[in-house]
Amino acid sequence: MAAMKISSDRLEEKARLLTREALRHHPPIPEDLRARLTLGMSVEGRFRTFSLYIASERPEDAIIVTQVSLDRETGEASAVEVFPSAWVRT
Repeated sequence: MAAMKISSDRLEEKARLLTREALRHHPPIPEDLRARLTLGMSVEGRFRTFSLYIASERPEDAIIVTQVSLDRETGEASAVEVFPSAWVRT
């Protein structure tokens, strides 16, 4: 019997919750950058990686803020990687 697969929508919601929680432990993202935040998803086998990034005119200039991978079969998530250097201004 094939394993049940969790929908991408449910995985995305879990990724959003995990990302919000992880970001609470870092300085706030400035409003001008928050307005440009986008959540993207990439697929590799049974894993879905959700990347929160600061969008740019050119896709290659986007700046990744966080990443988390979730297993589509189990719902298990990796630790959320947070890259505060993307928005912390010194």
